[in-house]
Amino acid sequence: MTQWKPRFLRAVPLSCLALLSAGWSRPLQPPADNMSREELTEQSRQMNALYDTTLAGNPDRVSINLDLSDDAQYRFVARRLQASGKDEKNAPELFSTLTRLRARAIARKQLGAQQPAQGVQPQGGIWCDHYLLTNPPTASNGGATMTYKPYVRVSCQGGANFVYADIVAYDVNRAETTSRLVSSNSGEEYGGGTDFIDVATTADVNVTEDHLLRLESMALAVDDVTGQDVSSYTVARTSIAMQQAGSFTMVHPREIVPNSQAEILMCQLRGGADCDYAVAGYNWLGQLTAYPSNPTGIAASSEANPGVLNPSDFWTFSRPYDPQRLYVPIRMDITAGVRNYLQCKVDNYTYAKIKMHTENGATCGNSVDFVSQLPVGSYSSTFNYLADLSYDLNGDGACNSDVILNRAASFSITIIGKAKCTKADGTFSLEAFTKTQTIDGSSLRTKKIFYRNSCMAEGTLVQREDGTTVPVEQVKVGDKVRNGVGNKLLTVTDVAHGNELKPFVHLRDSKGHELTLTEMHPVINARGEVVAAKNLKAKDQVRTDKGTATLTEVTRLPVNGKQVFNLRLGTDEELAGAGELGRTLYAGGILVGDMSMQEALERPEQKPADVLARLPKAWHRDFKNAQVK
Repeated sequence: MTQWKPRFLRAVPLSCLALLSAGWSRPLQPPADNMSREELTEQSRQMNALYDTTLAGNPDRVSINLDLSDDAQYRFVARRLQASGKDEKNAPELFSTLTRLRARAIARKQLGAQQPAQGVQPQGGIWCDHYLLTNPPTASNGGATMTYKPYVRVSCQGGANFVYADIVAYDVNRAETTSRLVSSNSGEEYGGGTDFIDVATTADVNVTEDHLLRLESMALAVDDVTGQDVSSYTVARTSIAMQQAGSFTMVHPREIVPNSQAEILMCQLRGGADCDYAVAGYNWLGQLTAYPSNPTGIAASSEANPGVLNPSDFWTFSRPYDPQRLYVPIRMDITAGVRNYLQCKVDNYTYAKIKMHTENGATCGNSVDFVSQLPVGSYSSTFNYLADLSYDLNGDGACNSDVILNRAASFSITIIGKAKCTKADGTFSLEAFTKTQTIDGSSLRTKKIFYRNSCMAEGTLVQREDGTTVPVEQVKVGDKVRNGVGNKLLTVTDVAHGNELKPFVHLRDSKGHELTLTEMHPVINARGEVVAAKNLKAKDQVRTDKGTATLTEVTRLPVNGKQVFNLRLGTDEELAGAGELGRTLYAGGILVGDMSMQEALERPEQKPADVLARLPKAWHRDFKNAQVK
């Protein structure tokens, strides 16, 4: 069944314009349905050996790039594609591209090229991040059977014309000399590639002494716009010898304050009562407050009193606060599992990675290796950590708040290690585990993380219900202000406040109004359109409390330590039938939108895109053939 998957928009530079599109994906045939078990198993054995050898000296990676000049690796990629139902007839461009990539790889190998050529993953970083996600299993049959539901992630920075991914699950013995195929699946996406998470499988395995669940995945991504391509392979292993596989529960981050977007709101500079997490610090009275001038950590909101910070959920910065960095508070409850009715203990960790994937497919990761900070030696433990996800895995550069601000992002944390368990004969064994938790919209119960900022400058005058004006910083929840359409009274339901880094936008108009805003605050122009303040210019016309006015001056002003504020307006009853501009108010005499309108401006509704029109012509036949399957 074909289906649209318009989770993220794709942004690709093309003739100095931004090309935005939503990917189209569909499931393909399980590879195991079209390959003999002998061939599938033998290829798996060869690729696993290559994987282990390649990563032996690089514990920070979980995937390897395949060399298409190598006969065995090329044959592996081609056979996996064919086993999924792709061939030269229904996917001519795919197989033509694969042939070209092989020829180029062979030519480079013959020339002894040492540096990556165009189309190869950039040196010092990755173009596409490819890995397996293995959330904890569910038990049945009194703990005798474990059900895993792993899936694959492929996130390519800037997107790709075409992405293929598959997953194969095996039940193997500890030495991996014997294996039993459990399940497999595959899928493809055209015109997306920034957030491909549609390939999953269900693996039911019986608890068996000295056995592992081994998962493997091959991915291929091609982008003709940028000339980049990659074929990669990844493996995950976890013991199935335990009656209880051990838990990995994400306590934080989570959605604490319910919101209509069903997202986890991170407010690093400013925010209101709907923020799940906020920068914070203790004042001279010993009170934990949000958005002080010098924050010392991140705090979670109280579940019972949204907007009130919870001192028991406070993560302290290890170095001075930098608002350009991406902070995520982590709290995980970890158990090692049970074998022979005895509790195991975590013996060691070999890998720990937190990743955040932005809307354009960029991957941000923890800048400090925290493997050594994970607790070992016990059956159960709680891990508290304030992650700094400012490391750019795509280029060894920096991920900062600009790449993610006011945009949703996916999040995952993966830990790999071994647990020490007691065997039936009283001796000990080390049982491998791979545990993952995600926030990526892959199911109805999961969310995404959203970093938000928006506001008016301190001192901005807001019109109250009696017609008088008051500085925005004096407005409280429950106050009433006059909206700009119909002169209705609207209740203030939330007040956001905090700090700002970027210069303000200062407006002056022909009727004597002045207003200072943050750059993304919505302003209503003379045609009733909602425009971000940063996009306004002199001679534009805007709506004011004195009618239409012409902007005579649009300048940038330094922040100089000023606090900023925003209001959320209207109860459900007050907004009934209010229309698109029902949440507006006069600020400094100029008609602007409230916090909800700002959110809508920053995140316009995504509409299904014409993928065919945005694919290079060479891929049209492949795409059309895929649609009729």
